[in-house]
Amino acid sequence: MPTTTEAFRGGVSVTGLTAGDTSLTIQAGTVSKTIPVHVLPPIKNMWLRIPNGTQDGVTFTVAADGGIHVKGTSTSSTGRTDRGSIGETPLPAGQYTLSTANLPAGIIIFVSVTTGDKTEYIVIDTSITNLTSTFTVPENSTYQCKVGAKNGGPVDATVYPMLETGSEAHAYKPYA
Repeated sequence: MPTTTEAFRGGVSVTGLTAGDTSLTIQAGTVSKTIPVHVLPPIKNMWLRIPNGTQDGVTFTVAADGGIHVKGTSTSSTGRTDRGSIGETPLPAGQYTLSTANLPAGIIIFVSVTTGDKTEYIVIDTSITNLTSTFTVPENSTYQCKVGAKNGGPVDATVYPMLETGSEAHAYKPYA
């Protein structure tokens, strides 16, 4: 029985250049097949930079890779020293995930989301075993990112907070 070999002369094309549903078309000769595809947005860390500085006995220093070094012993009268991003930054409506790969004892990270006159705090600290928190933001919201050191003992560690869209936590990426 004779065999024939036909060279692949088709191509692959992807329609749609933005995140969302699109399709992938594979063509070989006169035969083509379209496959539905969901394009994910690029992973971006939306954590806001906090200013370097010392307050209530704790020094906060942002490294070149975005890690935040927290060192000292908090003497705050409120039980914790917080350092946060400056101002309120608009945050589009949607689902977000706050995470960190590690969180040494005595340090917390959190995001405050303000909508109108209501503020919600999304907190990750060592009393929570899960180092990921997913939350939904309504329209017309703003946010701030903060790191805190609890009173009660010295801290000397670097944290790598990650804030991203969606419900899945990804490995740390430096923020802008």
